[in-house]
Amino acid sequence: MTKEKTFNWDTLRQPILVISTVVGRGMYNIGEAITETFPDKSNTSHIAIEDFLPRNAVNEDLKRYEIISNRFPFLLYLIYKIPIFYYRKYFREKYFKSSNLMELKTKIESIRPKTIVCVSHRPAFWVSNLKRMEKMDFELWGILGEYGNTLGWKYIFWESMNRFLSPVDRKELKFDIPIHVKYLKIDLPVRQKFCELSKTKGDVDNVLLVCGFWGQGPLCAILKVLTKEMPQLKLHVVCGENIGLYNKIKSFFYNTSHIHLYGVTESLAPLLEKCASVITKPGISTILECRASHRKMFLLKGMPIAEDNNARYAIAHFNAQWFNKDVFKQWHASVTLK
Repeated sequence: MTKEKTFNWDTLRQPILVISTVVGRGMYNIGEAITETFPDKSNTSHIAIEDFLPRNAVNEDLKRYEIISNRFPFLLYLIYKIPIFYYRKYFREKYFKSSNLMELKTKIESIRPKTIVCVSHRPAFWVSNLKRMEKMDFELWGILGEYGNTLGWKYIFWESMNRFLSPVDRKELKFDIPIHVKYLKIDLPVRQKFCELSKTKGDVDNVLLVCGFWGQGPLCAILKVLTKEMPQLKLHVVCGENIGLYNKIKSFFYNTSHIHLYGVTESLAPLLEKCASVITKPGISTILECRASHRKMFLLKGMPIAEDNNARYAIAHFNAQWFNKDVFKQWHASVTLK
C-alpha cells in the first residue's frame, strides 16, 4: 500500500473528467480545484453528477438529503451509521438496475476520458455502477472529501474502481478496499486564489460569518452577541440559499450599518481578502479555503458525522477553535496588540 503526501496530478491519464456533486457544494469546489491543476483545459472537464441522473436518483441523493439536513439533522446520524440506507440503493442497482443512466453514459462517451475522478461517494456510486454495467473503458478514481470515516464509500461498486485518494490514513477508514485498488494519501486540493490570499493578512476588525451553501447555523444569535460585545467589528454574513435567514437578519439589524449581508456567493475569496477571521461550520471547502488563506477559524457545530470529523481535524491541524464570545474576544485582543 502506497502513501504519499504530495500527490502529482499529472500522473492521471488524459483526457480527464472530474465528476463531483452539488450536495453542500463543498465537493464541487474540490472538483474545481482539481481541474485548475491542469494547464491544458481542453483535456479536462468537470461536471456535477446531479446534472446527468434521472429525477428519482436526484431526489434521493440531493433533495432528500437537503430536507433532512435543514429540518431533521439528527436523522443524519442514522443515515451515516446504519447500512440499510446505503445498502438499499446498492442492492436495488446491483440486482434490478432500476435507474436509467444513459444520459450519464452519453456525456462520458462525448468526452471519451481515459480517467474519471469522482469527488465523494455519490458520483463514485453511480459511475462505478455504470462502468460495471456497460463495460466502459476508463480508469476510475475516487476521492474522500472529508477528514474521517464515512459509510457511503462502503457501498459502491469497488470492482470498477482503480484508485482511491484520501486525506486521512487508511487505518482511520472502517470499510474494505479491494487489494486491486491502489490507496494514496493526499492533501485535498484548494483553488489557487485562496493560496494567494495567504500573502495578505486581512483586517482583524472584519469578520466573515458563513454556514455553508444552505445557510445552516445560528448566525442571527451570533450577530446579536458580537454587535453588543464588540460594536467596532464589521461583520460580513453569507446566508447562501437560505432566504429566510437573509430576511430575518436584514429585518432585525435593519439599522446596523456595519453588518453586510450576502446571499449565494460565487466565491468566498473577495470576503476572505477583507477578513482576518472566519466563524463557520466545518464544511469541507470552507475549512480548506480558510486554511489556504491563513485566516483564523472559529468553528460552529455542523452536520453530524462528516462535519464532526472535519472539525476535529481542523482543530488538530489547522489551528481552528470552537467559537464562543470569550475565545473570540481573547484572540481579537491578542492580534490587535501585536
